[in-house]
Amino acid sequence: MTTQEKQSLPDITLESSPTIIKTIDKVGMTNITCPIQIKHNNTQQLTPAKINIFINLDNPSIKGIHMSRLYTTTINHFENNPFNQVSIKNCLEKLIKTHPDCTNKAYLEINYDYIIKQSSLSSNLSGYRSYPISISAENNNNTTTYTTQFTITYSSTCPCSAALSRQAIQEKFEEDHPYENSFSKETILEWISKESSITATPHAQRSYAKISISHSENHNIDILEYINQAESLLETAVQTVVKREDEKLFAIKNATHLMFCEDAIRKLDQWLESIEILTDYSITVNHHESLHPHNATASTRKKLNK
Repeated sequence: MTTQEKQSLPDITLESSPTIIKTIDKVGMTNITCPIQIKHNNTQQLTPAKINIFINLDNPSIKGIHMSRLYTTTINHFENNPFNQVSIKNCLEKLIKTHPDCTNKAYLEINYDYIIKQSSLSSNLSGYRSYPISISAENNNNTTTYTTQFTITYSSTCPCSAALSRQAIQEKFEEDHPYENSFSKETILEWISKESSITATPHAQRSYAKISISHSENHNIDILEYINQAESLLETAVQTVVKREDEKLFAIKNATHLMFCEDAIRKLDQWLESIEILTDYSITVNHHESLHPHNATASTRKKLNK
């Protein structure tokens, strides 16, 4: 299409005025497909992402914005630049420049899966884990703020159920040995090894901790470091490849780290509260109970004056 033909096309956003004169906080596009270049193990990995793009409409007399400018600016930027905090800030500045006559704020939300190769607990094998990540960034008065959200999946064994199971096994032992006062080690080991002796097992559930952390542009966030720290605190992160020796060690970890949802969120809360660079954080923990069809949930949020 020639320049003259382009000029002949109507542009309602410029040629018309709104019937209601008001500013708009956010206007833009959501769920845009865009590949991003993520650095992992010193290499750039091309990762599919879904991006939401917004600017504010600060001039109430402007009918609308040019959506295609937001789209092409964002796609071209992330196609040609590594995905990091500096790159996000630069993209926000470019978005504001697409509409200099009516905007002074820009927003981005980038959603993607972070793929990590992880080793098994004991068998020297490895597999892949996928972590859903959401990064939100806002440029306001030349200051950029960032919020990163990620989810940890782990196993939680109920402390109450564990105690009741121990009691049931004790009762079974007394039932099987009503008249004996002393036992040899071999007798006890033989009794424990029987399937009929272990009359109860505690219930466990696949559990999720959704963590959101906010910080200013003066600090960089290493998302992998935060994932590793959160999983180290909880001790029972789900595994990839599992042989019998891995499953046995995982069962030991679950028994060692029994937890209610209250226990899990307190560990994470104490950890995040101690990190000086954070300005705000929130945690939601969901234990998808196997005992009943509803979840055990705990949440907390803190704005840190730092």
